[in-house]
Amino acid sequence: VCTIFPAVAVKLLNWNILMKILQNMCRNVFEYRSKVSLFCGRFYCNPPRDNSRLRVLFFGTDNFSLPSLRILNDSLKSNGTVTSLEVVTSFKATKNPLKRFADGENLRLHDWPLQQTGPEVHRNFDLGVVVSFGHLIPEALISSFRLGMLNVHASLLPKLRGAAPIVHAIAAGHSETGVTIMRIRPRHFDVGEILTQRHVPIGPHTLMPELHGQLANVGAAALLDCVENLDR
Repeated sequence: VCTIFPAVAVKLLNWNILMKILQNMCRNVFEYRSKVSLFCGRFYCNPPRDNSRLRVLFFGTDNFSLPSLRILNDSLKSNGTVTSLEVVTSFKATKNPLKRFADGENLRLHDWPLQQTGPEVHRNFDLGVVVSFGHLIPEALISSFRLGMLNVHASLLPKLRGAAPIVHAIAAGHSETGVTIMRIRPRHFDVGEILTQRHVPIGPHTLMPELHGQLANVGAAALLDCVENLDR
């Protein structure tokens, strides 16, 4: 064939060589795209979570809780430290200020007691925050949070530990009180590592509603400061 049709044979040979070159090029491109896709999937499509931002589960029931919830929600809305915020409350009446606020801000609500504890909560939240909640938190729930749980208490602990610290401070004639941000320990109310305290004077004519509102706002500011500066 080559003797009779030399030009045709050369063309066929060149065509075969060209096809092999193209096949190799296509194979190399496919392998390159596969590697790029794998690289993207590992490093860009599913990046590791930013530990500087926190998923918070908030526990509260009343007007004292509200400023703390509001300041955490402000952090969420302003793309601050809080990246996710949900609310647990045990007071189901329509007058519950936390429920109204959460509904208005489209925050997810959970009834107490929680139906899911332990590893399930651990997967969803980094930190628990308790403000005027009034229920003892189970040890399994406390330990499920990567950063534990913080409590805002309306006294300078260990003074006035327990319920109604604002009422007791006024009734006892104290010249000052304050708020404490502390870590929650299992099986105890208002016992744990103190992270910070803020002092608030009590004037001779200070009434309960005034002091209540003042401590709630001071506690909210102290809470946010602690949340933003927690060791991750």
